[in-house]
Amino acid sequence: MSELTKRFFGIPRAWLVVSSGALFYCYQFILRVAPNVLKDDWERFFSLDASEFGQLVSLYSWSYAAIQLPLGVMLDRFGAGRIIVVASTICALSCFLFASSDSVYVAGIAMFFMGLGSAAGFLGSIKLGTTWFPPSQLAKVVALTLLFGTIGASIGGTPLSAMATEYGWQKAIIVLGFIGIAISLILFMAVGRHGEPHTYEPANDLLEGMMKVIRQPQAWLIATYGMLMYAPVTIMGTAWGVPFVKSVYGIPETIAATLTTALFIGAAVGSPVFALYSDKIQKRLPPMMVGVALSLLVNAIVIFIPNISLWTMYGLFFAIGFCYTAKSLSFTSICEIMPPSCSGVAVGFLNTITMATGALFHPLIGNLLDYHWEGTVINEVNIYSEWDYRFALAIVPICMLIGIVVVRFIKETHHAHKLTPAEESTAQLGVLE
Repeated sequence: MSELTKRFFGIPRAWLVVSSGALFYCYQFILRVAPNVLKDDWERFFSLDASEFGQLVSLYSWSYAAIQLPLGVMLDRFGAGRIIVVASTICALSCFLFASSDSVYVAGIAMFFMGLGSAAGFLGSIKLGTTWFPPSQLAKVVALTLLFGTIGASIGGTPLSAMATEYGWQKAIIVLGFIGIAISLILFMAVGRHGEPHTYEPANDLLEGMMKVIRQPQAWLIATYGMLMYAPVTIMGTAWGVPFVKSVYGIPETIAATLTTALFIGAAVGSPVFALYSDKIQKRLPPMMVGVALSLLVNAIVIFIPNISLWTMYGLFFAIGFCYTAKSLSFTSICEIMPPSCSGVAVGFLNTITMATGALFHPLIGNLLDYHWEGTVINEVNIYSEWDYRFALAIVPICMLIGIVVVRFIKETHHAHKLTPAEESTAQLGVLE
């Protein structure tokens, strides 16, 4: 019986393999959004102000972005199985290092390695899908992966906040470390100790493909659009949304975290809607423009309009996530303007630029908060007012406004070249990434 047709407990092995990869993606998303609910704890423990907290969190994004291109080459050359086992173990060990540290510098090293390991979550899961399934099944793999990512974002909200409140943030992070070890074992048993059904050829010349991409002005415009569209999620969803909501409504962290859950649910719903709309009208630019324009409107309402009811805010956070997923069309567009021989490099280039958003904006938000701060300190924590956050978070609608301008210079890419089914599915997968 071939590896592709084996069954365990009646379940095809291929689905067990892909599900284990999606489980790792779920886990790394918990780590990614954890700063949103642990901000006050970390600021108090490490004696940080907002700008220092932003710099700490940004280390995750720096390493995540930097590894995208070489990681893509390694996945093509060696396969995903063993790489994601190592990546999950790195994430777990980083949790133990972070929780045991009393130095912000050691914590920063742990955060850097956490991002390094997490970078394999999405790309590794999709690589498993392309290895174990025919192209016609890849859309299901992507959907499963994104579902697990949404679950991870939800767990990293209210449940993690409740655990940290009850047992302390160090114990909560240690628990995440043990979960990571368990996932590493699951990955090893499911795929890491076995051969994969494909052999891997050496990757194409990365430098040659990279030069083709960076010499293409449209690639830079599309990547800039993707980076700007990612701003609401990386700012509101992973670090600053919960503190902002707490300052506006004076509610517990566990309740505030449920709003970011609504954001990620909106992201899960929005991606297929924009993809289907784009395919129906056979154009990329109109949905991209609609997404960024609506995102400007929704984020401006959330950030600038006071006295919004909490229940209305749930709908607005859902809309933030929904509109953001027009970003997924940037993956389609950049693949359509580049020859198939370097589409992988093009997606890696786009991922690198996109994930740099967190590296750039988290310190910026922190600096803006400290600039507007009036000096209130309670229990050794800097207390930022509702309007401190509104001032700092104004960067989000500004990004959307710039995004509208950028779209005007992007050329229509639909059918710029004929995509294979695998390329088309891969091109439309950039939702939570």
